[in-house]
Amino acid sequence: MQASLSARTIGCIGKCTTGLTAEEIDQITDNINKTLSHPKGRQIFERYLQRRNLQSSLECLELYKTCSEFLAKELTQLQSKDSDLESLTVDVTTVREIAEDLDGVPQIDMALMERFNEALTNKTREALLAVLEDTRDRSRDYLRNIHQSFKQYISEPCPLTK
Repeated sequence: MQASLSARTIGCIGKCTTGLTAEEIDQITDNINKTLSHPKGRQIFERYLQRRNLQSSLECLELYKTCSEFLAKELTQLQSKDSDLESLTVDVTTVREIAEDLDGVPQIDMALMERFNEALTNKTREALLAVLEDTRDRSRDYLRNIHQSFKQYISEPCPLTK
């Protein structure tokens, strides 16, 4: 009796997909949101960017991960009523510094940098969170373009068998 397609796992295809089911691979490659929200998908995507030596995309992915981490931390702190505006300000400052060093990503523009300055000057939780969310979203939008190539890469035959 043959296992269903979704229950079978895919072996090594030279792309770090070992142990993933065909259904999981389909989910990971469906769109950039699913790739970035799936831990293994994000790892495979990052390795793809490294192999292609796409430095701007790698830096943008790092910015995305940092924003996501800080937003998740803030959500946890809000739920535990242990939110700290000073900690959030430090996190936003860190993200701004990363964004300032990012070259070749048109989504991270002067208008966004102005929003960072305004949020850090006003120091309201809403403004600080909004600029973090916007930066995360802009990073994801930049990565969306390269995701099409990533989907093609995943669907290609194993490079180890060539």
